[in-house]
Amino acid sequence: MKRWWRWLFGPQRSEYRRIAKLIGSLPRDLSWYRTAFKLPVPGQPRHAYLAESYERLEFLGDAVLQVVVTDYIFRHYRHFDEGEMTELRAKVVNTEHLVGIAHRLHLPNFIHEPILPKRQDYLADIVEAVIGAIYMDLGYEAARRFIEKRIFPFINWSYMEATEFNYKGRLLELVQQKQLGQVEFVVQERRRTARGEIFLVHLRLNGKEISTGTGTRKKEAEQAAAKAALRLLSE
Repeated sequence: MKRWWRWLFGPQRSEYRRIAKLIGSLPRDLSWYRTAFKLPVPGQPRHAYLAESYERLEFLGDAVLQVVVTDYIFRHYRHFDEGEMTELRAKVVNTEHLVGIAHRLHLPNFIHEPILPKRQDYLADIVEAVIGAIYMDLGYEAARRFIEKRIFPFINWSYMEATEFNYKGRLLELVQQKQLGQVEFVVQERRRTARGEIFLVHLRLNGKEISTGTGTRKKEAEQAAAKAALRLLSE
């Protein structure tokens, strides 16, 4: 009853209504959602950064999103093996894809910062932070419903299944997230065969070779090397 009163008559009724429309449920504690839309401030003290920015909620929301997407894929793609399920999930939770979903949910309208980052990668983090906020405010079931009702409709599963996965992009994203260092793709060999041209690419991380890939195009060889590196770094 108190939540209904605040939604209808309270001083923050406009904010309650905006969040309720976004998440599909009445929020209990608006502070979680305010934090979800709060970007880190350069030079901010550690205690303020941990308490006020979205990044802790992003960590939580990422885990919840992974579970819900994994459950969906497991139930609906019974003909997929572990590797195929992992690849499809990676396409769905890819940063570029989540940025697009953030725009379709109009999440930038909820961010009240004087200066926004030039790169839009942070919007993928905001999607996950909102999921984390729902989880903390209303629990797992509410977070799952939000993902299934507000995010899944923007996922073209057939298209995701059919498109070639960008292993190189995912690798660079992972290396950046974990601050693993510098990635370099080196064409080690380029030879002609009866079947056409073959490229051999070595992938180096901080100058150390960690994988190789071959293909009839340089891009194809780089993707193969990135796929092998992703498997290695995920172990």
